Amino acid sequence: MQRAARGFTLLEVLVVIMIVGLLAGLVGLTQVDSGQQARREAERLRSLIGLVRADALLNHRDYGLRLEEDRYSVLLRTNDGRWQPALQYREQQLPADIRLRLHVEVNLLEPDTPVSGKGPQLLVLSNDEISPFTLRLEQRLTPVLSLHSDGLEEVRIETL
Repeated sequence: MQRAARGFTLLEVLVVIMIVGLLAGLVGLTQVDSGQQARREAERLRSLIGLVRADALLNHRDYGLRLEEDRYSVLLRTNDGRWQPALQYREQQLPADIRLRLHVEVNLLEPDTPVSGKGPQLLVLSNDEISPFTLRLEQRLTPVLSLHSDGLEEVRIETL
């Protein structure tokens, strides 16, 4: 008479190890991807500002960037001084866990007036000058990256 076997077979143990390994790999991928996602957004913003800056200089136009907490867009200053969406640049919606926090040091058009309203917060002028600013990218309410410029230099990205 044979006794009933106790424990797990080798196949069952291998299947459990494989499932645990796959789950650990997926968790690691999502954590790496979330940091890369913030870095990609920062690079995208820096590239956009550089492109708008070159466009302003070459075409003698003034542009502005409107930065909301969850999106950003490019505005064009018309001949009569009004701001309208720049059609060649589409509004960019941020991923759900990334937020923007902007600090602008001075309003270039009206230095004694605070930046507010529905106009642009960052100005990109045709004389190759931009508003001095610091922009923090937050991921899950934690600041992870900072973009900043003194108004004359190129935009720099720093890890916080």
